[in-house]
Amino acid sequence: MEVKVKFSSNALEFENDYMDIVRAFDPYLKEDEDGELLSLTLTKIDELNYICKIGCAGKNFEKTVSIDKRFLEKEESEFYAVKYKAQVKRLSKVALYEFLTQITGINLPYGSLTGIRPTKLYREVAYKGIDAHDYFVNTLKVSVEKTDLIKSIVENQGSFCNVTSDEIDVFVNIPICVTRCVYCSFISAQLDKVKKLIAPYCDLLVKELECTAKITKDRGLKVRSVYIGGGTPTSLDDINFERVIKMASVFDCAEFTVEAGRPDTITRSKLDIMKKYGVTRISVNPQTFNQKTLDLIGRSHSVEDVYDVYKIAREYGFDINMDLIAMLPEESVEDFKNSVDRAIELDPENITVHTLALKKGSALKVDGYQSGARENAEAMVDYAFESLKKAGYSPYYMYKQKYMSGNLENVGYCKTGKQCVYNIDIMEEISGIIANGAGGISKRIFGNGRLERLADPKGIEVYIQREDKILNDKIRFFEQCSDDSQ
Repeated sequence: MEVKVKFSSNALEFENDYMDIVRAFDPYLKEDEDGELLSLTLTKIDELNYICKIGCAGKNFEKTVSIDKRFLEKEESEFYAVKYKAQVKRLSKVALYEFLTQITGINLPYGSLTGIRPTKLYREVAYKGIDAHDYFVNTLKVSVEKTDLIKSIVENQGSFCNVTSDEIDVFVNIPICVTRCVYCSFISAQLDKVKKLIAPYCDLLVKELECTAKITKDRGLKVRSVYIGGGTPTSLDDINFERVIKMASVFDCAEFTVEAGRPDTITRSKLDIMKKYGVTRISVNPQTFNQKTLDLIGRSHSVEDVYDVYKIAREYGFDINMDLIAMLPEESVEDFKNSVDRAIELDPENITVHTLALKKGSALKVDGYQSGARENAEAMVDYAFESLKKAGYSPYYMYKQKYMSGNLENVGYCKTGKQCVYNIDIMEEISGIIANGAGGISKRIFGNGRLERLADPKGIEVYIQREDKILNDKIRFFEQCSDDSQ
């Protein structure tokens, strides 16, 4: 995303991370006549100390950045350099944040944190024997309120994070939707444009799932959860939908989720298929209970459709998740409060509160839409937190995205004992994932937090064309999975 200020640094390897902080402050910065508003110079003094100098329109700031050895591996370890670099980046970002706070008078809720997994970092800090709450507040400059939220999520994840090296999740991607929402940046195809590709796509997807089943059996892997997402999986016709659900049901696990999502795609026949093959959890996503907003953002369903479909789905005994989005176009704080209240009245097992992110590829971003006031975003997510807590929901997973309104977060809330295993696993990166379908990304997790990824082709046509390569690459990628992961 373009910013009105210019930024330069001699630490080029960290520039993208620095820019994440600059973007967050951009609305509060003024551009000088030359456009050279901000510069950062990082100079090494000795092995554990750097001088960070920051300049901005005649104002200067200098701070000694000292590496905390508690975060480092032994020097002879192959991970020493990785951990060392992470420390330099993290602490120089803190210096940049402190300076920008000084010249703007603005404190961001997540301080210097720009990564998408704050809870994962919190857990890593605590694992080092460090007071994570104190470290987040006083070193990383995260607000007390957000640090408390992060801490509570880590606590609510509890034993779900006790994952053994032979456990894995299975993800299935259906990157197809009936219409495209204006905020969507996913690589997702519109149904009416890919109808001829659906059958061959599902042919290969079933083959890939067969390959995945063979890998799990040959490697002795235990599947923790199966998650079918997209896109909107229920946008498929019944025949192809059943083919995929049936094949995905071969994995022996307690949690089987289908991200149905769009109420206009959820029918009794789809619900019958999901019940038949053991699906345990689905989503019915309103995003908002304001009809004017639904029309504006490109959702082809009504508020009443949400109620009607939810009522029918309840007959099947599924755990249900509902998504809401704060800061949708033209919505007031009161509009969002109404959506939260109405979702709580329906009493689903999970409610996920997203904050609008203006990402590249979305129609909103292309049209130059500007996010609303930070104060409104904070009021919305704060209301959701307090109302859901009062209604018996607890926060259990979190992730952040770039370009989010108010530099805030997405939080999943659940009733007691209704955590979604897959959501925890993918956000905390505690379990490997075997992904299937166009755009799916498989992950292997090794000791010391190292990850390896294998991506399937993003486009549906390209995915279909590369059948042999996809299957062979997946087999090779997981060949040593049972020996050296986690």
